[in-house]
Amino acid sequence: MNRPGSRRPGVRRDRAGRLLASLPDVVQEAIRLAFVAARVARGPRSFITYLKLKRIPHHMGSGRTVVRIRLRPLEGHSVLLRPSTSDVDTVWGTFAGLYHRPPEEMDLTGLRLIWDLGSNIGLTMADLAVRHPQARVIGVELDPENAALARTNTAPWADRCEVVEAAVWPEDGQLHYVRLPGVTSGHYVTDAQPDDDPAVSVARSISPASLLALSGPGSIVDYVKVDIEGAEPRLLRERTAWARRVRSIKVEVHGAYTVENCRSDLEQLGFETRLDRRQAACVTGVRRLSLRKA
Repeated sequence: MNRPGSRRPGVRRDRAGRLLASLPDVVQEAIRLAFVAARVARGPRSFITYLKLKRIPHHMGSGRTVVRIRLRPLEGHSVLLRPSTSDVDTVWGTFAGLYHRPPEEMDLTGLRLIWDLGSNIGLTMADLAVRHPQARVIGVELDPENAALARTNTAPWADRCEVVEAAVWPEDGQLHYVRLPGVTSGHYVTDAQPDDDPAVSVARSISPASLLALSGPGSIVDYVKVDIEGAEPRLLRERTAWARRVRSIKVEVHGAYTVENCRSDLEQLGFETRLDRRQAACVTGVRRLSLRKA
C-alpha cells in the first residue's frame, strides 16, 4: 500500500512517458534502443538481432522464417521472433510498455491463476510466469502460427503455462477473423466469409466459462489481461457470470469501444475501475470484496 503523499511507480512512469514523447523523433528512437540494449536484449548478439528486425521498413510477413533472441526480463531465456512482422514491436510493448502486468493494488505475491486473453506469441505469458512463480498462466490465442510460437516461447515454464488455440468469445463455437501478412498482433474477428476475402480465416472460439472449467470447480482467477482487438464489449456484456470469479482485470480497448464504455461495463460487473497509468487505452478493474472457492 502506498503511503499518502508518496510517489507511485506508475505515476513516475507516466511522467517519463510524457517527457519521452516531447523529444524529437530521432532522440526518442535513440533512447528506446539504449533501453533495449541495457534492459531487454541479453548480450550484443541479441541486441543486433533486435536492431536488424527493427530496421526492416515494411512488415510483409516472414515466410515462416524465425530468429532467436535472448531477453534479460525472461532470465536470459531465448524466444523466437519472425522477421518482417510486428513481433519485434511486441518485444517493446511487453518489456517497455508493461501494459500487461497486474495492477499495483493487488497482493502480487499471492497470484495463483492468471489468464492472458490475446496472448499473441507468448511474451506477456512468459513475463507473467517469471514475475509470479507460484501462478499458473493460461493464454488464449486465436491464430495458429502465433499460438505455436507462444508454446515455444513459454516452454521454459511449460509446467505452469498453457496455450489454448482459440478466440475468446461469450460462447464456444467457431468464428472468422482477419489475418493480414506481417500484422501478427492485430488479428480481429469479422463477419466476412473466407470465400469472399483471402485474408479471412476460421478459428475455434472458447468462452470464459469453459476456461474456468479447465481450472476445476470453484476456481478463482486472480488476474485477467484482455487484449482481443475489438471483441472486448461482447466479452464484458454477454454471459458474464464468469466475471464473478475474477479478482482483477485489465482491458485494452479498441475501435469505437471507449475507456468510458469499458469502465461502465466493468463497474456493472462489480469492479472498481481506473485508467491504466502505463497505457491510455487500458482500463484496470479490481474487485474489493474477497473471493473464496465455492
